[in-house]
Amino acid sequence: MANPPSDPNFFKDFEIHDAVYKTVGDHDISLSILVPKTLVSDANDSHGKRPVIARFHGGFLVGGTRLYSDWFPDWILELAISRQAILVTPDYRLLPEANGLDILSDLNDFWSWMQHNFESSLSSAYPSSTIKPDLDKVLVEGESAGGYLAAQSMLLHPGINISAAILVYPMVHLRDRYWDERYEKPMFGESLLPFDKVEQHLRDLPQGPIVTADEALEKGTEQTRNDLAVRIVQNGRFLDYLGRQSEVFPVENISRAKKLPPFVWIFHGRQDTAVPFYGSERFVEELRAQRPDVNVRFEGYDGDHGFDGDATISEGWMKDGMIEVCKYW
Repeated sequence: MANPPSDPNFFKDFEIHDAVYKTVGDHDISLSILVPKTLVSDANDSHGKRPVIARFHGGFLVGGTRLYSDWFPDWILELAISRQAILVTPDYRLLPEANGLDILSDLNDFWSWMQHNFESSLSSAYPSSTIKPDLDKVLVEGESAGGYLAAQSMLLHPGINISAAILVYPMVHLRDRYWDERYEKPMFGESLLPFDKVEQHLRDLPQGPIVTADEALEKGTEQTRNDLAVRIVQNGRFLDYLGRQSEVFPVENISRAKKLPPFVWIFHGRQDTAVPFYGSERFVEELRAQRPDVNVRFEGYDGDHGFDGDATISEGWMKDGMIEVCKYW
């Protein structure tokens, strides 16, 4: 289950600024602001308020990092450049060291930072510029576990003016046997793996650990937290670590949502072996039934987890959906 190391040239068209948006104990939790270089070049006079993309990384809420290039969609960078948008991507606490309520707390503090500290952080980075984030034009996006956080953002944070949401093969239907029962789940070509490595990992932890990034994944070594995630899900233990409180389940938050973005686009591979396609079907069914005021675009395509790796915003199946996104955002 090895992954390539993070590519340092992947973000070559962006200036990257890191900031701490929260501290738990003595552990800082950070985010990255990605500004297109074309936006801050001397030749560009289109400063002022710029649209914002808030992107959440995947990894089953167990692994991943905010700037791991192999899991970062090329098309999101393409979109940011085409719209001269500012992109923000945060880390967050990870399972099994944390739980679902911890992660939702981090999500809450991320959005608080966006509202109260984002503009000043940009001003510090570009003191002679007039660039500002337009918090009335916010697109939220996430893949897999990131889709979970994008969905929870739109469901639990009515104070954020989210113009549109893109949920990419999202983990949005979690009160389901797939996440809560042990049986054969051939994820990423792996047959049912034993649970003992997860137990050993937990035994080896120092007291009160906080983990917000998978450093092995970034370096391209084999022993990544992705292996832990697969073992947890295959053995039906995911909800043991996420928790079973109603608010950690996006489907159950639909009825609580006080405000939703006018447009939600969900796409998912029908042959997804990591996050079942029927989970998105279930979420869309509830969303359409309870919130008919929201324009929901739902598409299933042939492919496994990560099938959108070669997609571009101006060609093929993605083009029409992106045109619709930009009508709202």
